[in-house]
Amino acid sequence: MVKFFIGLRLALQCFLVAGPFSVVQAADVKPFRITMVVYRGCEQACQGFKDYWVDRKIPVEIEILDVQTDIKKIPGFIARVKASKPDLLVTWGTSVSLEMLGTIDHPNPAKYVTDIPALFMIASTPVGSGLVKSLSSPGRNASGTLYIVPVDTQLNVARLYMPFKRVGFILNPLENNSQVVLDELRAAQKKYGFELIERVVPLDQAGKPDASSLPGIVQSLAKEKIDFLYFAPDTFLLLNRAVITRTAVDLHLPVLATSESVVQEADALFGVVNHYYTVGQLTASKAELILTKKASPKDIPIVAPPGFSLVVNMRVATELKNYPPIRVLKVAEIVH
Repeated sequence: MVKFFIGLRLALQCFLVAGPFSVVQAADVKPFRITMVVYRGCEQACQGFKDYWVDRKIPVEIEILDVQTDIKKIPGFIARVKASKPDLLVTWGTSVSLEMLGTIDHPNPAKYVTDIPALFMIASTPVGSGLVKSLSSPGRNASGTLYIVPVDTQLNVARLYMPFKRVGFILNPLENNSQVVLDELRAAQKKYGFELIERVVPLDQAGKPDASSLPGIVQSLAKEKIDFLYFAPDTFLLLNRAVITRTAVDLHLPVLATSESVVQEADALFGVVNHYYTVGQLTASKAELILTKKASPKDIPIVAPPGFSLVVNMRVATELKNYPPIRVLKVAEIVH
């Protein structure tokens, strides 16, 4: 098993880049126009996407529309994209992608962008959320990339770090990604011999997940003697990663993350992840196929970067006195 994961630990540097972002490389070449709709600014995946074109010396103009975590801005962005008609639309995250593109079952051209080639990235469960028909055959004018490491792999790696019998999970009832991953974890209980302890985030008077409830939810899970908290790939939870992970550490509770920012920027003990920057680069390589080779998105399979990374927050490991075994240190990326 250890050798298996050592073999899978790759550098994730398939698309090396250098230099700052540049819009146009040659004055006599008409640049491709790309509109990118992001949820919370241009983070690592967005930057990886932008850097790719510099390395490839392909002239592009990238317009970035930032939702700033407010989905209500999407209809205005849809109207803007329809009016400007870029060569390619790129969407960040499941919520933005669904609001911009609609589901494959309801591709209403009056409401969504359907006639412009599109790519999504940082979408956790594109099939489960209804974005596409299948990973191998999207079935619409949109394709994309994966970034979440499969649940089976995450659990196998977690077992290398520590034995576990009880796993905690926080469900955002308004996030499809959370429910899809929860269903996968429920199905994995018998195979991996653990019990899943679930808590649902209540909604506030405005019908939104109540962030003030999160410390209490983590305390409730800690009382259940869980071995670690599984941090789901959910935007609401990611925005509240600091309070969730800090509360967990204060209660001497390890957190397993599925997104690198929960380890790098908060207090998760470890994560089994694909780096956002690499996902952005991979997405750009698919964009190049569409723009320069005239490939149709419906014919482009949805894949993840090769391999994965096991990232360990050594500051948290020291605080918890839960140090990675030698077999994990051999393959892990150590941060902090």
